Amino acid sequence: MVKGFRRLKRRGLAKGDRPVAEKLFMRLDPFLVRYQGDAVRISVKPREFLYIRLKYGDYQRRLIEEWRAGKLEVGEIVVNGTGVYIPFKKATAQVEPRGWIAVDVNETNVTAVSTDSHVLRFETNLREIRSAYFEKRRRIQELSKRKPKTSERLMAKYSERERNRVRDLLHKLSRRLVEFAKQHGLGIVLEDLKHIRARIRRSKRMNRRLHSLPFRRLQFYVEYKARLVGLPVVYVDPKHSSTLCPVCGGRLAPNGRRVSRCGRCGYESDRDVIACLNLLRRAPGCGEPPLPPKATEASWAEVERVVIKCRLRDNG
Repeated sequence: MVKGFRRLKRRGLAKGDRPVAEKLFMRLDPFLVRYQGDAVRISVKPREFLYIRLKYGDYQRRLIEEWRAGKLEVGEIVVNGTGVYIPFKKATAQVEPRGWIAVDVNETNVTAVSTDSHVLRFETNLREIRSAYFEKRRRIQELSKRKPKTSERLMAKYSERERNRVRDLLHKLSRRLVEFAKQHGLGIVLEDLKHIRARIRRSKRMNRRLHSLPFRRLQFYVEYKARLVGLPVVYVDPKHSSTLCPVCGGRLAPNGRRVSRCGRCGYESDRDVIACLNLLRRAPGCGEPPLPPKATEASWAEVERVVIKCRLRDNG
């Protein structure tokens, strides 16, 4: 933790003058852990043990069965204030991709463009989920002065609902994207979004909206699902990917809603598609962008739209 703090301090990204442990956790040495039925036995002293009973669902039960059958390995166990996290490791053979697909994550959609000229737009209601629960939390906070215990209970209840719905939506989105990449034999190009939140400096309202977007969590889901089926994943620098022409490198100017046009060569397209094309250009081995310099309405009509939404209505 100290090394990480010093590294952030040198980059000017650290908060405060000393590191603070915001979340307490411990990593367990594999030699101190044994599995006994549905419990984990942790050696705390010679001949003295701590037993933690595990609660899990059907998905986790399948992983445990595969581990007991010798198909999976167990990684380093982490224990924190909310639960026990047991990572499973699986050896996979990486396939040689026939092409690549670049993924651009936005506030209202996720756009993907492949080297075989597929253009996908995954439309989500993630912003609506975040906005709806922000308003719920604001109303609950107004209640805290009169009924603090009720406010605390409601805050925990709706915060958990929000997390569950966002997680469910991200899993569905990442699964559809990886299934498409697997079907067409495509490696995946993602944006390197490290320290992106430190670079967000807009209005208070826009900062709140952008900071609430789970960029990195979606990428994590996409990456581990892709690697499980043997697809390679690479990260590239997304700097200026939406403002530079993917054909000639000239500066782009807005030319309508979500459309940008190059003043040098005349290339015009949706700005999210442009960002994906630039990501493909920056990824090693991807070759030239798949779309022609003049993006016509006919080619844009071939966009494959995938709508993935999560239920918002609450009954209590």
